[in-house]
Amino acid sequence: MRDQAENLRQMILKSREQASHLKDFYKSPIIKQHRSSKAQVFAVTSGKGGVGKTNFTVNLALALTNLGKRVLVIDADLGMANVDVLFGCETKYSLLHLLQEEIKLEDILTEGPRGIKYMSGGSGIYDLANLDEVKLQGIINKITLCDKLADVILVDTGAGINRNVLNFVLAADEVILVTTPEPTAMTDAYAMMKAYVSHHGTAPLKLVINRVMEAGEGQTVVNKLSQTALRFLQLRVDSLGFVYEDMNLVKAVKRQQPLLLAYPNTISAQCIEKIANQLLNRQFVAKNSGIEGFLSRFLNFI
Repeated sequence: MRDQAENLRQMILKSREQASHLKDFYKSPIIKQHRSSKAQVFAVTSGKGGVGKTNFTVNLALALTNLGKRVLVIDADLGMANVDVLFGCETKYSLLHLLQEEIKLEDILTEGPRGIKYMSGGSGIYDLANLDEVKLQGIINKITLCDKLADVILVDTGAGINRNVLNFVLAADEVILVTTPEPTAMTDAYAMMKAYVSHHGTAPLKLVINRVMEAGEGQTVVNKLSQTALRFLQLRVDSLGFVYEDMNLVKAVKRQQPLLLAYPNTISAQCIEKIANQLLNRQFVAKNSGIEGFLSRFLNFI
């Protein structure tokens, strides 16, 4: 009886502590201001590896932060997750650690440069499909707080067109497809578009042409891919812009610093800033579904 009474007292104390924590959390001016809003979820993907997708994601996050947006980056590359390396930070927990009652959302979020939040998703996102309803709802209840902490969520997918990658792409509010002028990269980018259409993708799909030598080269790639997609797939693909080839990017990677921090005045950094501006100042924007909507669609697909 004494043991049961002590356990009950501990449960009550823990419940009061959690209630107090949430009360203070929701009193925050930032949270109060954005309470009813949902983050916009972008999947950043590529038809093949080696086109600079993750570097682009990291620097786009910085560019959006410079424009006043609160950004969360989710590393969803199941095989070669390396967003943390490019941010120059380390992460202790991943999404699946939210199963532990004592682990809160803020415990699995790592703070990168300029306040960017980073979460390691990895295979833990797929493990959600194997959870029972109670455990799954527990994780979802915790992770939906991301909508209070971020205006934009960038999901860095793996490379390729396998179903693991496609599930992330299909679940996003919008898709950013990164490619280069190389013929193999263009072929694989089109393969991604074809797979996207065959799996009934509905989110707007935008192109970024990386590592271009001149504007004409980038525009040629955009024209070829967009016209082919429209003709054979009835898919409209718009361009977000080009990023020029820049050796400073290689230097930044070696320094384990994002380009926009290491060499903010270089031409490729300016290209990414221009893309961030275009992303925020478009006339037509997809409806934001937030992290809960993203996870809900993702789980339906798997």
